[in-house]
Amino acid sequence: MLERLLATFGRIDGVQSAAVVDADMKPIATFQTPELKGIDISLGIHESLREASRVASVSGMGGIEQLWVESDSGNSILAPLLGGFVLFVSSHDKSNIGRLRHEIRARAPVIEDLVR
Repeated sequence: MLERLLATFGRIDGVQSAAVVDADMKPIATFQTPELKGIDISLGIHESLREASRVASVSGMGGIEQLWVESDSGNSILAPLLGGFVLFVSSHDKSNIGRLRHEIRARAPVIEDLVR
């Protein structure tokens, strides 16, 4: 069920992968386009969120809802979930990051229910 839910991100223009990673940085469910099969997408996820949380705390912003990175070749969005899980979505440069942020926010509660 979780893999099918992650696969729905693939219907969004530009999305190349989506995954849920546990607290030990092990992917528990993934969706990847064929050209990304075999790539370890979990590397650095928790370290990135930890550093973003530190920066947010120091600047008085509160907790992290999403961490997104835009580059010339694509976007990556990390969204912490309950229980130490993280939702990761990546896309190439033609994707609409606003739509990705919205879709992640809409699906996060359902994903949290599925990983409990």
